[in-house]
Amino acid sequence: DASMYAHYLFNAFDTAQNGSVKFEDFVMALSILLRGTVHEKLRWTFNLYDINKDGYINKEEMMDIVKAIYDMMGKYTYPVLKEDAPRQHVEVFFQKMDKNKDGVVTLDEFIESCQE
Repeated sequence: DASMYAHYLFNAFDTAQNGSVKFEDFVMALSILLRGTVHEKLRWTFNLYDINKDGYINKEEMMDIVKAIYDMMGKYTYPVLKEDAPRQHVEVFFQKMDKNKDGVVTLDEFIESCQE
């Protein structure tokens, strides 16, 4: 089921946050994802994970994205995923990314961690 992930992806493409994606927004995002610099791609990805657009990724937002990704993978994966796999994934993400241990990941922390 890709519906939740599609919802988050749509919101990342909807740069005006008005419930619609202009062709220009779509092409701009594809250009970044296909031909952008590493920094531009990471900034775009951060925007995807920052669901409420407050400039931070918190554990709840990351859990929502990770669950959506796991939903797309389906229940019948090999090896079989454990029930708490999304939570464990989020914990590992925050151990690596939350450099100052304040419970949120900033754009700078995200970019720095991804480039390491």
